[in-house]
Amino acid sequence: MKKVLIIGGTGNISTGITKALSAEGYDVTLFNRNETKTSSKDYRVIQGDRHDREMFVHRLRQTHFDYAIDMICFDRKDAEDDFAALYDVGHFIMCSTGAVYGVLPPHYTPIPEDAPRNPSWSYGIGKKNAEDFFLEKFSDCRFPVTIIRPTFTYGRQKLFFRQFLFDNSWIDRIKKGKPILTGNPYLLRNFLHVDDAAAAFTGALGNPKCLGQAYNMVGLRPHSWQEFHLAMMHAVGREVEMIEAPYSLLASYHLPNFESYRENWRYNGFYCGDKIARDIPSFHVSVSLEEGIRRTLAFLEDGDHIPNSDLPEYAWEDEIIYRLNSIHM
Repeated sequence: MKKVLIIGGTGNISTGITKALSAEGYDVTLFNRNETKTSSKDYRVIQGDRHDREMFVHRLRQTHFDYAIDMICFDRKDAEDDFAALYDVGHFIMCSTGAVYGVLPPHYTPIPEDAPRNPSWSYGIGKKNAEDFFLEKFSDCRFPVTIIRPTFTYGRQKLFFRQFLFDNSWIDRIKKGKPILTGNPYLLRNFLHVDDAAAAFTGALGNPKCLGQAYNMVGLRPHSWQEFHLAMMHAVGREVEMIEAPYSLLASYHLPNFESYRENWRYNGFYCGDKIARDIPSFHVSVSLEEGIRRTLAFLEDGDHIPNSDLPEYAWEDEIIYRLNSIHM
């Protein structure tokens, strides 16, 4: 039985990977802080904080793993620690991000894996530096690494996202028939429901074609943000007005988690999925955007994660809408 280590293992994407590997008969171990005190007969947990770097390397060197997947490697130092702890692993997969490309000119659409990587966002910069370290090690000593770049994977987050921030109040607004704000609604993204994501990782594991390679993990057909928001309306069963807000106006409100929009989501994000389809044929998109949004809505409702949009902390949306309506009167 092959031993697999997953660093992380209980997040939006990695929960599905953990379940899939256990179902396929792998001996699965998770390394994480185990803050939710999860336990399962399907995997073991090594509890620890990877930022206690000496402990991290020491603990992982105690066991040999055939394969390892790091879902929470965020910068070059994390990558260096992975290599120090797992230098003899049979195959290592790093979960990176489409944010490593930064903002590219339109002629790179759809964005291939060999496009320039020029991120300006701290998240993308850290991931690029980690990628560079691993690719250097592949070149220098054939460290068996594969890099997978999720681009927009949704489904099991307590904080869902709309176009310009992580926020669930917009769903309550739809339920109450109130208009919602968007950025440019015609920009494209590859939206991938998380239930389709695990196969990218499990299909790469032990696959010799994937060594030294990077892959965009994408929904194979792009959708506009307008389609995304309409899919939520269809799931709720109520259609409301979408009002486009200029970037400068949204930025002036200093909204929480706005950095992702400023650096990434206000641009086209249409990524090429040809390479992953060729090398990892088990990865394919089976969940449509509308079905994925319905599953997400059910997850949020079951967990009581949709706040009351009438509360004072969400008054900014009506204020912006009022300002826009006043301009157009």
